[in-house]
Amino acid sequence: MSAKETIGDYYADTAYTPAKRQQWEAANPERDTIIGSRLSWDPRSKNNAMKEDFDFSHVLISEEEEGRCIDRNAVGDDRFKLLKMRYDHQSIMPPNYRASARYFFMAMAIAKGFFFVCFWIFGLAVVGLLGMAVFDGEFSESLKAIKMMFFMLSPVAIMMLVVWKGGAWITQKNSDFAYGTRNGPLWQVNRQTGLFTIYDPRNAWKTHLEAPFWEFDAFLQSSPDTQGSATYSLILYHPFQRIRQKLDAQFPPTKMPGELVAAWQFLQRYMDVSQPLPDVPGLEIHRHKDPTTAAADQQQGRDPRYWRDMDEASVKKIQEEKYRNNIRLR
Repeated sequence: MSAKETIGDYYADTAYTPAKRQQWEAANPERDTIIGSRLSWDPRSKNNAMKEDFDFSHVLISEEEEGRCIDRNAVGDDRFKLLKMRYDHQSIMPPNYRASARYFFMAMAIAKGFFFVCFWIFGLAVVGLLGMAVFDGEFSESLKAIKMMFFMLSPVAIMMLVVWKGGAWITQKNSDFAYGTRNGPLWQVNRQTGLFTIYDPRNAWKTHLEAPFWEFDAFLQSSPDTQGSATYSLILYHPFQRIRQKLDAQFPPTKMPGELVAAWQFLQRYMDVSQPLPDVPGLEIHRHKDPTTAAADQQQGRDPRYWRDMDEASVKKIQEEKYRNNIRLR
């Protein structure tokens, strides 16, 4: 079954193909823009993704999520209501974290950083003081200074360790509390309809903007982190509605812009109904449900359990190869 035969039956008229983007660009050569690097649209999007998308754990996660949805008979958007996210052959709807979740993980990251800072400060001080004692022979004074620094830094280090490891324990034991997901989605890309939807962050499931995927421009924007290094985010921007949406919830900010170029290639491939879905572990369990993908896999003789029957070491090797290729992308 070819893509042309299935578009009219399964995919909506608004489903995305590269030809629609090319026609739209030709009709709108001058349009509003935002600060950042505008990314190009591929006439035939590549089978690529971020390093995280090739993680072996996604095989188990997708199977567990599918089992929960089958048990609850959750289909369509009910999958999001059950799982607080959606990642399948029809739609990607990332978790919508509360502000408290961001502060929670920020506190863990800061605590981890300060713990190691305390460790290195104490270590360097010990080396320095002992070195001075070797030259002047005042070992007793150096030992007093080391003890004083230990008593000064240890309470801070212990407090940071408790926040860091305690937060990790809470995340493992009570993920709902740690992650603080909202009941409504943040945004959605839908392969079957070809639409990109941005939801009102204050009203669950209320649409803020819904438009064909090909009407959006993709940008990489950078901002400094706490150390002043550039961190990049992937953004979709509608040049006529002048509404932008960060895609951080699905494609995390990174210091490697090539990773987000790969994420943009993944998103184009995911939405392009003239091509099969991106071949990543988390989507394998859904490939047979998408007509274009099922037809292509049958024609190519793809093993339906390619990722699921692969050992973790082999998946890790592929993941590292993808990452090395990604960081060279521009």
